[in-house]
Amino acid sequence: MKFNKFVWDLYVRSERGAEAVKRFSHLTEEFIGPETWTLGFAEEDKDQFPFQEVSIPAVVRDVVSQLTFSDFDAANRHYEDVLFKEGISFKMTDIGGNSDDFCLLAEDEDYYNYIAGISLGLYWAHPDLFLPYNFRCNINQLEEIHAEFNIPFPPIPGKLQKEARALYYLSINQAWHEFRELHGLSPAEMCAFLYDFAPHFVRSLDVNDLPSPSKVWLVTADPDEDFEFLDEATVASTAHYAGDVAIRRGDIILMYCRSPRKYIHSIWRACSDGFVDPFFYYHGMVWICGKISTVPVTFSELKQHPLLSQKGAVRAHFQGPSSRTPFTVEEYEAILAIMKSKGQDLSVLPRIPLSDYQPPGDLLNERDVEVHLIEPFLKRLGYDEADWVRQMPVKMGRGERNYPDYALGAKTKRGEESARMVLESKYQLSAQREFVDAFYQVKSYALRLQCEVMAMAAKEGVWIFPSEKGAFSVRKVINKTWDELAHPDDFHEVLTQIGRDVVLGKK
Repeated sequence: MKFNKFVWDLYVRSERGAEAVKRFSHLTEEFIGPETWTLGFAEEDKDQFPFQEVSIPAVVRDVVSQLTFSDFDAANRHYEDVLFKEGISFKMTDIGGNSDDFCLLAEDEDYYNYIAGISLGLYWAHPDLFLPYNFRCNINQLEEIHAEFNIPFPPIPGKLQKEARALYYLSINQAWHEFRELHGLSPAEMCAFLYDFAPHFVRSLDVNDLPSPSKVWLVTADPDEDFEFLDEATVASTAHYAGDVAIRRGDIILMYCRSPRKYIHSIWRACSDGFVDPFFYYHGMVWICGKISTVPVTFSELKQHPLLSQKGAVRAHFQGPSSRTPFTVEEYEAILAIMKSKGQDLSVLPRIPLSDYQPPGDLLNERDVEVHLIEPFLKRLGYDEADWVRQMPVKMGRGERNYPDYALGAKTKRGEESARMVLESKYQLSAQREFVDAFYQVKSYALRLQCEVMAMAAKEGVWIFPSEKGAFSVRKVINKTWDELAHPDDFHEVLTQIGRDVVLGKK
């Protein structure tokens, strides 16, 4: 939707809106929670400087409020050149009353972790240039807000681009201020828009009516941060953990406790898709819910099992990337068998439903393939008939008109045709010549319509070709037979490539 000035004015004049604007005009540290940076000292200095905590927002405010900036570029240069290269200098007093110099954030390569505190301090100092960022671990909700109100959402940097991850705040902040100035909002009103008004127009964390799981994942918990929470959590509890971006809402989560416990503690469900958060240490994360306590399955039991012991993540002791790893249906069933042998009631645990769909054996032509194979397959991926256009007319050259079999996410305005994905149907593609000809046919449609992915389907199966820098290669393909797509693990692989949420976005 577009920003509606009439609706906004009603909100600002309401008791709730007026209170929100007032609150954001005088924000306290409670807005971001305990975002403090703990100063550590060498052992020999601890008598002079007992263990202390320094408020990042207060330090940033005290230093930056003394500076003036001519424009956004000057402010951004300070953010980049001073905050993340020279640090922020400030003084502390020891127990003898002597003042000493310290530097906040200097040589700390993980400073993107402190964006909430830094941005709040910047907002206190210069609200006309900086807005507070409090979407850490909820950037998926922020992305939906941007999409809903047509605010550009900058591409998120990669995991190893640590400086770019810290600088990403500047891109978000710039987009917010451009939106603010376009609609004549004060800084406090923009904060009220982001944190009180806009969230009502996007889907909040939904722990109810979860879809059937399509995959099983293991995530790991640390003793210092997680064990107490896990033990006290109930079925109503929610939490965020490091997770793979391929996780889909509804998927099954095995919660593994690290040493000294070293066992599977409980089973949860994903209540969000996996997503990337540049300000979260592990980069990829997921929200989980619906805890079910289980009998423990120890690492020794996993290691001694004939199937599970062969899993790379088990051999790696769930260290590094293996701490956020998928399990096949067979591996999950093996874990459930161990639980059952120890008295676990399996009827209360989630299972992955196996597809009972069997392709008919009497497919006679291409239209039979479409009706009995392709369209049921698209619906399993989350699409409905309103999401595709069959035989979409596309002008490819002078007087030449072509008709892609399925254009998904299509825009059909003459002269401006586009689509997010095209899928070309064939009766069969058993011969190499047939396959190559079909590939170049669908590729011509995909390039003409500026597609991000293209696919082919025939009675033998499905072929998926993701775009790589705007190009498609016959060698970069994911191929599944219809029998393979009845298996949850194979279907999940395809779902992460061309599922509706991936290609068209969430409904």
